[in-house]
Amino acid sequence: FNKQVPRLQTNAASKNWDKFLMPVLTGKTVGFVGFGNIAQATARLCKGFGMRTIAVRRQGSLEGVEEILDEVVETGSADATRVFAESDFVICSLPGTPATHHYCGASEFAAMKPGSVFISVGRGSCVDEAALAAALDKGGIAGAALDVFEKEPLPEDSPLWQRPNVLISAHNADLTEDYMDLAWGTFLQRFEEFRAG
Repeated sequence: FNKQVPRLQTNAASKNWDKFLMPVLTGKTVGFVGFGNIAQATARLCKGFGMRTIAVRRQGSLEGVEEILDEVVETGSADATRVFAESDFVICSLPGTPATHHYCGASEFAAMKPGSVFISVGRGSCVDEAALAAALDKGGIAGAALDVFEKEPLPEDSPLWQRPNVLISAHNADLTEDYMDLAWGTFLQRFEEFRAG
């Protein structure tokens, strides 16, 4: 979205030579909703681009992540929507639990600043998809990149299909050529840790 790929695709389809300024990532803010392994790996990459990183997490402390996270807001605090309001990109990687069901809903999407992008890579149940579609319809959010959904496969009648400002992948963002090798390596490492006590 930062490189305006939908705009580029539209220009290519219409043979339109549209020279425009490309935005940069430096100085932009990434807000993480949940700060587990996925978010921490992503935050490291974001810091490499000179981005500000903030997160909503259960542990309301920077302890152990101060090199990759600039600010933390504790889950459930009144300030939690501030992460949505201050971020150019919001990345939700929450696990699916009763406490996280529809954590990203209408009020969170309404808090997002104009032109921001919502990214969901955790569990689909954490996102109120109807509220997201409504926010996209209002035009405040520039777009969404979604890899997980409340119901998979995503039903054909979902309002998220066929939108130029939504990227949809079939819960396969992590299904890479080396997936099985990495998974097996992680299993063996955890097994050895278990055996060692």
